[in-house]
Amino acid sequence: MKKLLFALVLSVLFTNLTFAQNIYFIDIQKIMNTSKKGKEYKKELKAKIDYYKEKLDKIQKEIEDIEKQLESPVLNPEAKKKKEEKIKQLKAEGIKLQMQAEEELQKIKAQAERKLVKDIKNIVEKYAREHNIDIVLVGGTLYQDKAIDITDEILKLYDKGVK
Repeated sequence: MKKLLFALVLSVLFTNLTFAQNIYFIDIQKIMNTSKKGKEYKKELKAKIDYYKEKLDKIQKEIEDIEKQLESPVLNPEAKKKKEEKIKQLKAEGIKLQMQAEEELQKIKAQAERKLVKDIKNIVEKYAREHNIDIVLVGGTLYQDKAIDITDEILKLYDKGVK
């Protein structure tokens, strides 16, 4: 009985594999990282990172300046208290800005990835139909022959704007 079941399972597997003879592979990360659109998104993300870094650096510098002023022995207690309050306020502002930056950067990245994947999927579907490809695998395979890797063709089509 076990032999019959095993033979049946093997038969089904091999039958399914014979129907899907045209199997290809793409490296979607490569397309996302090296395509013109992917590079544009990275550039936009870097600009946002630089913007927030500059703002956080200004806050940090202001905190450091106030801390140096607090070291002065001629500072009266009331002025010292105001400066300490200002430091607390600036630190809170910095934390809020950092959280805002992380949220915005994650949102930008997620939107860009969704858009890229959607566009690449449309190109791959069209390419597969035109080339009679049964299956296109994406990403993490342990091994694939370079002959079945169509990443560069899809990348060229994507950079051309073909959809």
